[in-house]
Amino acid sequence: MNYPARILFQSLIKSFYRENAGAILFFITMLFLIVAPTHGAGLIAYHHSLIIGLLQSNTFLLLVFFVWLLYTRKCVAFVADVLGKPEYTFIHIFNYLGKAKRFRLFFFVEVCLLMPVLLYAALIIIVGWQQHFYFAAMLVLGYTLLLCTASTVRHVYLLNNLERKTQLSSKKAKWISKLLSVYPVILIQSVANNQKFLWLGIKVFTCGILYGIAQNNTIAQYDAGSVFWFFNFGIIANGVLVFRTREFEETYLAFYRGAPVSLLKRFLGYSLVCFMLLFPEFITIGMLVPVHLHYSDAISFALGSYSLVLLMNSITFLHRFSMKTYLKIVLLITCIQFIFLVFAALTALYLLFFILAVICFMVGYYKFE
Repeated sequence: MNYPARILFQSLIKSFYRENAGAILFFITMLFLIVAPTHGAGLIAYHHSLIIGLLQSNTFLLLVFFVWLLYTRKCVAFVADVLGKPEYTFIHIFNYLGKAKRFRLFFFVEVCLLMPVLLYAALIIIVGWQQHFYFAAMLVLGYTLLLCTASTVRHVYLLNNLERKTQLSSKKAKWISKLLSVYPVILIQSVANNQKFLWLGIKVFTCGILYGIAQNNTIAQYDAGSVFWFFNFGIIANGVLVFRTREFEETYLAFYRGAPVSLLKRFLGYSLVCFMLLFPEFITIGMLVPVHLHYSDAISFALGSYSLVLLMNSITFLHRFSMKTYLKIVLLITCIQFIFLVFAALTALYLLFFILAVICFMVGYYKFE
């Protein structure tokens, strides 16, 4: 590794992975460690079947491409943020290098930042080539090259036009300020700014495991209960997002409690936030009906997951729980879910959770301190 590449490695690549180490570990755990014993097939067999399903379904492949795009956007935003910091102005000395040299350096940076995506993409390409999905494999290869190349061009452009970037950011802030004045959007924006990688990992795990396991459902062999149970693990993970969003709210948005807004309107606002958090899961459920998931079960899955997230949010208004205590409560809720699942009472379960969510919110909102 030459000296300029070493500088960029320390300044950009190492900083990125240090900042996101926790989220990366969570993602690896969800995708590889927890999923491994599914159906007793083992880790390799599970991911092999998941990749085959991905290559066979254009919709699933487009969903994966979208997730990769979100991750790439995070990498680009991180590099742009670093380039704009005063303590990293020394990086601008690379402008004195030739265009080809700058492109190669930042292409190296982008490949390192996208390494988690590129490794899994390589696995998809290998499996696709072995199973004769040549077009899909080449599409994955072309898309990953496009992500790396476009991101590299963006990095080089920002390095040359830092002042122009600042001007464009100020113009963007004007037209987006109205949208951000809507309170639920502010909370979603906090997730997008502070928890986007965690959100991405949870969505990949939840939607991936739902789609992968539900693909095994046929008219002859149909088991919605086991699908729901694995899907539910991903929904429970959303509790971490809910807890951190509430922490952000109490730290920076405590003034909203004194605003002249009715309690019903506040509850509807939080309901909208929970719905937006689960939007990818709802899309995935819709993709599975009616072949792999009956309409009635799809509705139960959607309402069950929504009521659970709504309840986890409402519980945070009862008391200022620590994360450890909050997770214990979520574990208790999981035990209650298991009891209802044993008796095949999903409808009663989500009705109960909706009622408890409303009661907890109405009782605890103004008493919360």
